[in-house]
Amino acid sequence: MIKALLLGMPESNERFNQVMTLQNLGLVSLAGNVDPTICEVKVADLFPIRKRWEDYVLGVLKEYSPDIVGLSFMSFQYRSAIKLSKLIKDHDQNIKIVIGGYHPTLMYEEMSESPDFQNIDFIVRCEGEGTFRELIESLNKDSGYEKIKGLSYRENGTFYHNPSRELLDLNMVQPPNRNSRLITKGFSIYGLPSDSIETSRGCTYKCKFCSISQMYGRSFRTYEIDRVIADIRDAKEHGAKSIFIIDDNITLDLRRLETLSEEITKQKLNTIHYAVQTTVKGMASSERLVQKMADAGMRTVFIGVESIKKDKLDYLAKGSSTSEDTKKAVKYLKDNNIIISAGFILGMPDDDEKALWDVYDTAWELKIDIPFFSILIPHLKTEMRDELLEQGLVVNADEYHRYELFSSNIKTKYLSAKDLDGIVSDMYFKYMVNPKYLWFNKIRKTFPAYFYKTALVQIPYVIRDAINGIKSGGSKDSDSLD
Repeated sequence: MIKALLLGMPESNERFNQVMTLQNLGLVSLAGNVDPTICEVKVADLFPIRKRWEDYVLGVLKEYSPDIVGLSFMSFQYRSAIKLSKLIKDHDQNIKIVIGGYHPTLMYEEMSESPDFQNIDFIVRCEGEGTFRELIESLNKDSGYEKIKGLSYRENGTFYHNPSRELLDLNMVQPPNRNSRLITKGFSIYGLPSDSIETSRGCTYKCKFCSISQMYGRSFRTYEIDRVIADIRDAKEHGAKSIFIIDDNITLDLRRLETLSEEITKQKLNTIHYAVQTTVKGMASSERLVQKMADAGMRTVFIGVESIKKDKLDYLAKGSSTSEDTKKAVKYLKDNNIIISAGFILGMPDDDEKALWDVYDTAWELKIDIPFFSILIPHLKTEMRDELLEQGLVVNADEYHRYELFSSNIKTKYLSAKDLDGIVSDMYFKYMVNPKYLWFNKIRKTFPAYFYKTALVQIPYVIRDAINGIKSGGSKDSDSLD
């Protein structure tokens, strides 16, 4: 019997964590798609024990003695993946290490040649359920790696990259195995115990700043509604009182979203607090849809506003949303007492300080409950990254650990990375301390204890950021506008 240990990284985004902390759904999906007769899988998301994760991992390695350890990570978790791979091999050179997730999928060739990852044995690219299952089967036979699509493997000091795997038929993907989790507490949405589900994968949009298409192409695949309902029940049985729906773009099929909402209500699963990501266009399309989402318990909706200025949206290739769509979407959500989380992208090449504060004014006028003032990230392998590099506006191209929403990896024609960090910190501070924010904010009304506790936790951060700026943006030289 092969023993596999799958690890989620210890760090997440500092400000995002104040709203919600989530388990890695992909890891328990991998655990649910291996042959249980040949492999036992344990999953540990390290975020809740992030201050002592090294001791914890060593303890699990000693107790469980895995044959293979999997690490799933995004770009900003790059350094933790390096540390983990070294810690594992220092403990036992015989343990095989496999990495996967967005960053390894996009950068597998570079990583296979990097001294940072000399300890890894395999890279699972793109969707992992099929590839990881076949890897376990080959480990059981101790042969056959060259036949596994979507796998990169090391042999005699050389990495070989097999052909890519076709996109999975989601009807063949087995449900997540939540029983595999070793750490079950410490994840929440507004203080409610949380879990995650997915109802679809992929997006057909052509946004220049997004790397989803590098994972799935421009595709959209869905699970059967019955399967989604069963997964919600399973999450609830495992203690979830809130659920984050992680779909890349659930609003690509609005009729299906309406049907899903109706079925959740029909099955009396609407006592759960759902958080879901949607498009502005989708929410503006139908007030009836928004009402049915609210009836189903979808009480927090994230909309990617990005900007209400057409030239900015055109620059981002952000589809056909308009400022009127944004206003209509916000109205429908507010009328149904839904907490609105909205993303705004700042730091486009022509942005000056006034352009940033115009975004702030937009968020304030819309009375957004949770604004995310996100500095443009030059995500790997995107059209946006290529353009920004060509213009010399990326200030830390290889410092992947900085690739998160709230620190600058870029400068504009008028603002340095440090300027961007400072202005965005000021925006958060001004937004949060305004007494009117306490008045209109739905989180305060729905989760008062959570809201005030979170506000107290955040105040030191926003004061720190307002005074010193977030410590990012590269060296003094890279910050220069010259």
